[in-house]
Amino acid sequence: MYNETEKPSSEYEITINKLSNQIEELFSKIHYYQALIAEKEFQIKQLIKDNQNLIAKVQKLTHQPTPPPEPSQESYTPPTFPSNSQPYTPPTPPPIPIKQPESSFSLSEDPRINKRVCPNCGAMGFAIREVDDKSKVLSYSPRRMYAKKKECTKCRYEW
Repeated sequence: MYNETEKPSSEYEITINKLSNQIEELFSKIHYYQALIAEKEFQIKQLIKDNQNLIAKVQKLTHQPTPPPEPSQESYTPPTFPSNSQPYTPPTPPPIPIKQPESSFSLSEDPRINKRVCPNCGAMGFAIREVDDKSKVLSYSPRRMYAKKKECTKCRYEW
């Protein structure tokens, strides 16, 4: 049989070894983070110096007046005007073709086809509706009759 005193001491040694390993890991992490902090502090100091140098350069440039750039004479040429020896003649418009009636009846003149056309958007047909214009009363007897106005359902234009 095992001696009872040996068993607890070996357990204690195992736990002591585990804890010492954890302590060593934590110390190594501490050293790593201390080195990282030192590196970051060095970077901060370097950036502060760079920032001060840039501020000094900006102040020098703002105190030093710079003249605005002058346009070069070669790049701009004034427009030349035509001489007054020839009077101005406007261009002749193209000749207007003469319409010859093909027949006495045309579809574009048919009031049934082009009766409803919106003057604003050009919508045709059932997009145009007729509504009573209640601001214009045509007669009061035997009942009220109102004038008609047309309304485009697409663009809401009234005429």
